[in-house]
Amino acid sequence: MNQSIWERRQAVASRLEGHVRQERQVRDEFETALAAASLDAHDVDPDGHLGRAVMAVAHLAADTPGFDVLLGLSSGGHGVRVHAGPDGLAQVQVVELTARESEPGADPAPAAVASELAALLWQR
Repeated sequence: MNQSIWERRQAVASRLEGHVRQERQVRDEFETALAAASLDAHDVDPDGHLGRAVMAVAHLAADTPGFDVLLGLSSGGHGVRVHAGPDGLAQVQVVELTARESEPGADPAPAAVASELAALLWQR
């Protein structure tokens, strides 16, 4: 398959436009979910770290059927669930995080979760 430079540029531009559209949609959905829960973005995500994490994993959710992850800040009472919707697009929900006592073997080790997420991001 012999593509011209112009065709390659068009393909790259199309992919980038899709990513920008998806980011805008996820950002709007995040803000709408916060407003629906009567929460202020600066209270839930004062430094913007949670929002950036949501944007990063939203691309994974859109490309991965069954993707479902809960993101939260250690200092906050609310988190964000990012999952693949039935239409293949990333969906965002604000959820209340509840403190729970850690049971041995109940949750995977944080290093294992971080490693799995890093491997997914590396595939992109």
